[in-house]
Order: sequence, then structure tokens, then C-alpha cells
Amino acid sequence: MLRRCGVRGHEWGGIASPDLGELRRELVRAAGSRGTLAYGQLMKIMGVSRGKALFDAIVAVDREEYARGAPGFAAIIVRKDTGFPGGGFFCDDELPQSLRRPYSRASDPRLSAAEMNYVKEAQKRIWDYYSSEAPT
Repeated sequence: MLRRCGVRGHEWGGIASPDLGELRRELVRAAGSRGTLAYGQLMKIMGVSRGKALFDAIVAVDREEYARGAPGFAAIIVRKDTGFPGGGFFCDDELPQSLRRPYSRASDPRLSAAEMNYVKEAQKRIWDYYSSEAPT
């Protein structure tokens, strides 16, 4: 199960469930064109504000991708100001220990050279997969 910053993606907690199919289509489109999507773009597409609803939607879509044997999309969901994922990306339990951040640094947008390189490699894997596999 995906965990980021010690929080598991789970039930929607009374919030109307966003259209995960639409979210996935947008992410596949971006990945297939070797692009990224800013958090703000996703919030607009999903009709949600930042926070738990967006986090849960991303985790749900990524979980389905992993079940298919595909990479998730988290590395191509980026901050508009930096072009990289937010600091919370680095709280994922699946990351190498040397890159994993404590929750107290989840909102820190500053990335080390190692974090930037990790994201670039992850983005390349995502782009290569979705531009060559043409998943539906």
C-alpha cells in the first residue's frame, strides 16, 4: 500500500469521490506526451482543493496502475513554481531510505541534487512506459 508522509491513501471521508477515470485520462495524456501536470491543474480537473482529496485521488490512481504492472504518475505531478513534485513525494515508503523525508519536511519545496535526479529518472520511466505502451 502506498504511504506518503506516514499517511495512507484511503476512504474519501465524506467528500464526494472525484472522477478517477478523468484523472487517469489526463495523467495518461500528459505521460504519453512526455509532459507533467501541475497540482493546480489537477485540482481544477478534479474540482477539489489541495489536501486530502487530491492526495487520495492520486494514491487511488497510482494503486491501480501498480496493480497493472505500470508505473504510477506521482513523479509527473509537479509544483508550478519548481517543475518538481512537492516535498511530500519524498515521504513515500517505497523510496530508497536515503531519499525518504520525515513528515516535518513534507512541505519543504527545496530538493537536493539526489532528489532531483531521482525524480528525473522516475519521470523518464513513466514517459517511456506511457508513450510506448499506449495504455487505455
